[in-house]
Amino acid sequence: MKRLSLALVPMALLALLLAACAGEDTVVERVVTVEVERIVREVVVKEVPVEKIVTVEVVMEKEVIREVPVEKEVVRILEVEKIVEVEKAVVVEKEVEVEKIVTVELVVEKEVEVEVVRIVTVEVEKILIATPTPLPAGEPRFGGTLKIVSQGSIATLDPVFSGFYVASSVASHIFETIFGRDANIQLRPRLAQSWSVSPDELTYTYNLRDGVTLHNGRLLTAEDVVASLKRWQDTGSAAAGMFGRFTDDDSISVVDGDTFQVQLTDRLGVLNDLLGAPFFVGWVMDKDQASTPFSEAAPELIGTGPYRFVKWDVGNQVILERHGGYVPRTEPASGYTGETIAYLDRLIWLEIPDESTKIAGLLTGEWDVVDGAVWDFFRELDDDPDIQVPLSKPGNRSTIYLNALIGPMDLVKARQALRAGIDVEALMFALGPQDLWILCPAVYYCGTELEVNDGEELYNEKDMVRAQQLLADSGYAGETTLILNPTDYGTITPLGLVLKPTMEEIGFVVDMPAYDWATVITQYGNTDQWSVGTSWDAHWINGTPTTDHLISGSVGYILRDEELMSLQLAYVQEADKAKRLDIVRQINRQRLEKVPHIILGQFFPITPATKALKGFEFRSYPFYANAWLER
Repeated sequence: MKRLSLALVPMALLALLLAACAGEDTVVERVVTVEVERIVREVVVKEVPVEKIVTVEVVMEKEVIREVPVEKEVVRILEVEKIVEVEKAVVVEKEVEVEKIVTVELVVEKEVEVEVVRIVTVEVEKILIATPTPLPAGEPRFGGTLKIVSQGSIATLDPVFSGFYVASSVASHIFETIFGRDANIQLRPRLAQSWSVSPDELTYTYNLRDGVTLHNGRLLTAEDVVASLKRWQDTGSAAAGMFGRFTDDDSISVVDGDTFQVQLTDRLGVLNDLLGAPFFVGWVMDKDQASTPFSEAAPELIGTGPYRFVKWDVGNQVILERHGGYVPRTEPASGYTGETIAYLDRLIWLEIPDESTKIAGLLTGEWDVVDGAVWDFFRELDDDPDIQVPLSKPGNRSTIYLNALIGPMDLVKARQALRAGIDVEALMFALGPQDLWILCPAVYYCGTELEVNDGEELYNEKDMVRAQQLLADSGYAGETTLILNPTDYGTITPLGLVLKPTMEEIGFVVDMPAYDWATVITQYGNTDQWSVGTSWDAHWINGTPTTDHLISGSVGYILRDEELMSLQLAYVQEADKAKRLDIVRQINRQRLEKVPHIILGQFFPITPATKALKGFEFRSYPFYANAWLER
């Protein structure tokens, strides 16, 4: 008999299993020890008088690790794999429940190979990863970072120092207001829990919600609110200016820890509306920060909102993180009011100046939202199955400003001639597809509680014959009418290209120099030179007579009409909603008749975002509280 000794043949160790699942909820198990058995073979050869080859079945035990769905639980899994292999055998593999070691004899004519199996135990280490059971689609979930491309460069994050859109769109997640607007643009309480009005309607008393914390961990008090409102009052913005007409330096006072009072000098029926305006409003901050003069940016950003300030890399990005101490209201979430929940771990605003780069990064998933994308990309984005394109509603209003300080727009019939000859649809089609705008004769916007149609026969007349006759009767002496129209502003530039030939057909002598937007802004101050300016207004600025600077006399070149200003004053003093709506009807008709400026179409800015972003609110500005990432 001969005995052959074979070299040790190591069996392949267990392969790493269960690739790590992406996502915030993946649970990583500790390192575990797995026993693996290595086979060592010895073969004995001898002669045996037999006639045939026998095929045998080799039994193996094989236990396989699988992904185990759990919800934030640690899973311990032990994998053991024992395999016996024999050369020159037909092998059938199956799973069994008990451990078996099988010795196999293969018989051949004249010679038999007998394989003796010895088990050697070694140890290896592996990391096991358990995947949680995914939440159902459409269910809110916590976690993740949302990357937003800012509409423009960010110069400050203090929304009282600068109330413009870019600052406020970030700051609205850091700070809150006494009141706010819901999804239907109705006024609802935010920081206020309750309030009362004295019988003479001159004293308003407000109670704050319990448990509201500032980002520095301190409870919000009435002192913080009073200091914040006084700082806002000094700004002289449209809302603050109206508030200031009915208050003095001592009008806002602390009653106790969570109660403050506003003492009016005359009735102001829309006081709560002023405290809940979407922009240029009394954002509430820590009293020490609110002691900063409004003409300076506050040194720290400490509010009560669902997100807290973390970092600002000027010119690059702003980072906010979830405010862990935030206590939401209990009413259903709606717009900027109700149960506000910060599902996202952090919000990052990026500054990307090039419009094409903004869209390219959105399509590749480099960032998630582009605030205020230009209309040129609307069709491409709207057709993309992975992109949503919410529209800001009620949106903005394309407008033609008229300088009533010089001819010919100091003549009422010249202004009426321009209004009569304009084709509003032609101007709006020049801006972009009809999906993004509507015709609307309501001065305070269609789709709002102040939508009225009084005087609509004077809107979008498209009557060139009447326009030419009105201009002939106006006393127009043929002086040059200079149009301020920018060459580099996507939602304004096309207006001038239609307006100029329309005015020439009516009979005006027209000049429209090629100015960029920065130059146009400087030219508005030269009121002895220009007559017409193309632009837009927004519902969040001019959506109510309360903050309407186009009839308040605060814009010097706009027609100053005492009757319209009296109606505005009557509106803000009236507490009854039905009576206020009657006043709006009168304003709407007089605005269309007297033509202090010309209202065009109502358009909807776009803020495209990944479809993985759910619960996304976009009213006057995008709001990412109550939104979550489904990925």
